[in-house]
Amino acid sequence: MGEAANDLRMLRYVAEITRKLAKMLSRTRYQMLVYFLEMTAIEADNLATAQDPEAKAVGASRPPKSRD
Repeated sequence: MGEAANDLRMLRYVAEITRKLAKMLSRTRYQMLVYFLEMTAIEADNLATAQDPEAKAVGASRPPKSRD
């Protein structure tokens, strides 16, 4: 159980970091990289939510954060 919780935290951490990096790069010419990072963050969130038994029980899913 502890290892699974660590995996979920790591996935959410990856999502958070990639969103921050995408936001930093969003004002540059690297728009394809920004898109890739945003999709990576969404996928990490989705994987964490799919593996989280509490989120499944509640039916909760975190909405994507705005790019602003």
